[in-house]
Order: sequence, then C-alpha cells, then structure tokens
Amino acid sequence: MKMFHCLPCFRSKAPTDVPEEVPGESPGDVPADVPAESTTIQIDNLREKFGRFRILIIGRANAGKTTILKQICNSTEDPEVYNGSGKKVDPAQIEGTTDRGIHDIENELVFRSNPNFIFHDSQGFEAGSIEEFEKMKDFVSDRANTTFLKKRIHAIWYCISMDQYHRAVLAAEEKFFDERDTGNVPVVLVLTKCDALLLQGLAALTPEEQKLPREERLVRGQQNAESMLKNNPVWGKVKSMKYKPTAKVELRDLDKSDEGCQLLIEMTVRALDEEALQMLLVTTQHTNIMLCIEFAMERILIPLIEHRHRQSMRKELHHGFHMLR
Repeated sequence: MKMFHCLPCFRSKAPTDVPEEVPGESPGDVPADVPAESTTIQIDNLREKFGRFRILIIGRANAGKTTILKQICNSTEDPEVYNGSGKKVDPAQIEGTTDRGIHDIENELVFRSNPNFIFHDSQGFEAGSIEEFEKMKDFVSDRANTTFLKKRIHAIWYCISMDQYHRAVLAAEEKFFDERDTGNVPVVLVLTKCDALLLQGLAALTPEEQKLPREERLVRGQQNAESMLKNNPVWGKVKSMKYKPTAKVELRDLDKSDEGCQLLIEMTVRALDEEALQMLLVTTQHTNIMLCIEFAMERILIPLIEHRHRQSMRKELHHGFHMLR
C-alpha cells in the first residue's frame, strides 16, 4: 500500500465543531496563514489539472544524470522515450545522435517504475553550439510560461560534475544563468560526483601530512575535499550571476546510497512556490514516507493545530470579557 495516499485525509480547513462562536471569526473560517487552495486540493484532481511532475535536467555527458534519474525513480532500467506527440521513440535512434551532442529536448523520458515523473534531458551544451543553446532557451521559456498546464515544466535540475573541479564555467552555462527566463520554475544546481574530490584532497596533502597514519591521511584528505567543494570555482561564479540557482544540492556515493537523491527531492519541494506543485511532487515519492509525513505536518497539521489554539485563546478571552462585565 502506498502510504502517501493518506495525505488527502488531512485538511487545513478549520473545524466546524467549535461550540461557541468567537467574535470576529466564524467557527468555519480558514486561518489567514493557510492558503485557501489547500482546503480543496485532492491528489486525484492534482493530476487531472497538472498531469505528471515534469523536470528538465541539464548537464554535460557523464555528469551522472542517468544515475540520478534511476535513483529518483528506483529503477535499474533505462527510461522509455516518447516524442512531443506522445509516440514511443526507438532507443537506437537516440543512441546514434547523443554522441555528437545533438539531442531532442522535446523527448519525454518516463520510467516504468515511477511514471508520475516526466523528464526532459538537455545535452545540447556538449557541441558548444549556439543553435543548441538557443533551442534549450526557447524550450525553457515556452514550457515555463505555457498556459497548457500539463505541458509546463515544474523544476530544472542543472547538473555539474565535480570530477572536473578545476574546469572553468562554460560560456553556455554562463549565458544560462545570465539570460534564463524560467518564470516561477526553480533551478536547482546539482553538484554531482562530489566524492571524486577525495582523491584531489589526498593529492593536496603536504609532505608532512603524507607521513601520517592512513586513517589520519583520510581525515585530512576529506577536509581538503570539503574545502574544495565549498570554494569550487563553478559555484563561486554561478552564485554571483544575475539569475543564480534557487537551491544547491551536493551529491556523492550515489552507487551506495539514495540519501543524496532524497535530499534533491526535498530541496526541490522547498524551492517550489506553489503548494499544489509541492504536493504533486511529494506524491511521486513511493518510498520516501518521511517526506510525506513532514509535508503533512508542516503544511496541514501544524497550521490546523495553530488555528485551533488561536480559536481557544479567543474563546477564553471572550469568556473573561463577559465575566468582567
């Protein structure tokens, strides 16, 4: 049984069983700090309105994008690919083009293990082509602002691999963060393969540190790696640009744990500015029960408890006022 289906049971609408009306607030009023939309949102009509949660993932080849998507969807299989018209695409046709950096961003990637996601993959930066960059830019602008809600992208994951720690920011990357028009669509910067920095951290040990016991060398090397990650030139450049990322996530050891990808989902949920989209993303998580519980607590239960507390306080004050008269 999928535990996240319990979410529609919670309501942020105030209860109507308050025995005595409080002046200035009817028993059924919705608290001002709880969006009115949340009183009517249901999982079923969320998908009817928005369709599936749609993500554009951007990054160079070998940035770990496929690994991320498989982890997110709990799959060991490659995704099925559909064109913009919904027709299934032969994988052999794609393999013949991606090596040259020519990729159809309109294609939809869907994993059978979790069809509640639709992914779009941009690899156009590989060729360094202005044409490919403009195609991506037009796609983002169109899908971020389209009135056809089921075609709208809801988040962008921009992946940069840390196994090339010293590389400069590409011109296309600089253009993206200086010129992008994503509307309300959040961009999450995903630093992948952060564990690769450990080797560079070990290589940076001083001659004196190289003589330390193995365990101590590993500790010093990890400290160097964390410092490199914190001060890496890519992040230093991107965060100072006109349209800096909404959030940043550091991924490591994806072959050993899915904690990083769960953090990516959580950060994306928090980056979204619409509660309906937050819930849409939360309900894609078949296995992350804690995220579902946390969302229910933060968005529904806590506002409900606070509202009941305010009503109780007002009732007591109202009663005390009558006692004084």
